[in-house]
Amino acid sequence: MKRKTNWWLVALITSAVVLSCVGLALVVGFIGFFVFFSDDDNVGPHELDANAAAKAMQERRIGIPDGFAFEAMTAMRVFSGADGYTGRYAPPGRFDDAKNALAQANPDFPALRRATCADEIVHHDFAEFDGFHCDAGTELVVSTRSLDGGDVLTDNYSGTPPDAETILLTRNGDHVELFVLSRGH
Repeated sequence: MKRKTNWWLVALITSAVVLSCVGLALVVGFIGFFVFFSDDDNVGPHELDANAAAKAMQERRIGIPDGFAFEAMTAMRVFSGADGYTGRYAPPGRFDDAKNALAQANPDFPALRRATCADEIVHHDFAEFDGFHCDAGTELVVSTRSLDGGDVLTDNYSGTPPDAETILLTRNGDHVELFVLSRGH
């Protein structure tokens, strides 16, 4: 005896299998998306330890002289492009010694220049930094390097532009501090 195939039953079972596979793919995709964007590598600010900060400064070609003690660094992670960094170091000894060591460690930066609290880069980029204090008695030297070769003092950009780094050395009384800003893009 020959059996008749119920094509509607085959179509129904096939549809159920296809819909189950699509549903499973959506669930796996949603879980993967959630896991990818909820891990520690997501965008926004992230505190770095001394080793991660040293690696970040090396990658951005910012020389931190020997003896400068790491205090804090934050990475501003971006979805696409180069991350930004803000950091603070405590140089040993006197301001002039720290200034010379900083210049030697960063030969591809423009020469450190004297600045005031009202200097556009100082005021725009560092006024809100944790640990930054500036008043009439503060001694400041600053240098900004732009990776595109532009002159940040004449390019009409407010503060440190993207893909540029600024190093700022301050002295308040006997307290010397190095602040680092590396803009991403």
